[in-house]
Amino acid sequence: MHLSSPSPTHTPKAESISGQPDDKGQLVDLQAEEISQKSDDVAKSPSGGQGAALGHAGMPVGSAWEDQLCEQQEQLEKEMQETRRMVSSLQALLLYGSLPEDEQEATLSLGEGAENAEQQLIIIRSRLDQSMEESQDLKKELLKYKQEARNLQGVKDALQQRLGVQEASVLQLKQELLRSNMAREELAGHNAELQRKLEERVRLLSEYKAGLQRELEHKESLLQELMNHELDELPGSQNNGYSHPGSSAAPHKGAEELQLVRDALRSLRNSFSGHDPQHHTLDTLEQGVASLIDRLHSLDARRRQDRRGRGKSPGRKATYTDRDSWPSSTKMAHSHSSPVLNSSVSTKVLYFTDRSLTPFMVNIPKRLGEVTLRDFKVAVDREGNFRYHFKALDPEFGTVKEEVFQDDAVIPGWEGKIVAWVEEDHGEGR
Repeated sequence: MHLSSPSPTHTPKAESISGQPDDKGQLVDLQAEEISQKSDDVAKSPSGGQGAALGHAGMPVGSAWEDQLCEQQEQLEKEMQETRRMVSSLQALLLYGSLPEDEQEATLSLGEGAENAEQQLIIIRSRLDQSMEESQDLKKELLKYKQEARNLQGVKDALQQRLGVQEASVLQLKQELLRSNMAREELAGHNAELQRKLEERVRLLSEYKAGLQRELEHKESLLQELMNHELDELPGSQNNGYSHPGSSAAPHKGAEELQLVRDALRSLRNSFSGHDPQHHTLDTLEQGVASLIDRLHSLDARRRQDRRGRGKSPGRKATYTDRDSWPSSTKMAHSHSSPVLNSSVSTKVLYFTDRSLTPFMVNIPKRLGEVTLRDFKVAVDREGNFRYHFKALDPEFGTVKEEVFQDDAVIPGWEGKIVAWVEEDHGEGR
């Protein structure tokens, strides 16, 4: 018997039910194989029994053969009944999804319904409608899940795009951090280089200061020796109140030594930049040296006057004092105060330079209105080309800066003193 042929009760509902789980399909396959094996055994058994009867010593087998056929027919009937029962079970399994033994009531109702084809058709149609509704529900759920999947895909794409933007931002921040680290390292290297240069400048400055200090001590010792030598030779060199050339050699030599010190300080000042704070230190040192030399010269002059006072007239003594006061003041341009120049005929001069933040003050032994640019240059005593501006009172514009070019021109004053600015001339056209 071929089990794959369609049964009379096979409907579209059976086709829809055919997609049951795998365990039920395997049960149907096993039952079909058992039916086919039994059918093959029934087909082979008559020929096998006949061959055995014919081959039995060539004797007639009439009654035995009939009995055997009857037994085989009964066996075939039993097998046919069993086959029908199994086919019914398969049909019920295909239609209802369960075996008849499990659902006898459903089988009885199906058997009763088989008698009434119209009722069976109604049942099948109702089941078909139910299956269609279930299919529609499943389709709706499928559409809903597809919509949710599309929404999730959109959210995923948006999150991926946002993640890409954040990664780009993180990469940009990393690049900025790298650039800032490189700039910081570069600044650290630059600072280290500047620190090294500063230490080198400090070392050179300390060496210069030590050298100047040694030179100053040497000059002071030389001045002391010269003064002692002059004091020793002074009584023998006088002749009726007049000094021999040998007596005036010591002051000139001291002035030359002071000029050498000032030249050394000027050379040291030129080695620094225009706004270096060490200029103030050099100016202070130069002023101290000039003040010291001024006081030594004043002390020397006072001693000589005391020794000569016994044999000289007051007029001659005053003449000598006036003659000695002017050279010392010209050589001490950076002195803040001088005992010799504290008189009513001197003019205070306050001047500024572009190399120092603090002003300088000198005294010129002339009245205000008589001081010329040449006198100011001699008092300042700076090497190089400079431009000289002086504070003056103009009737039309008020307080102004007046530049003086001629050496013989009189310097204008302001409130009883002279205020000047000394600027380097870089070759610009006036």
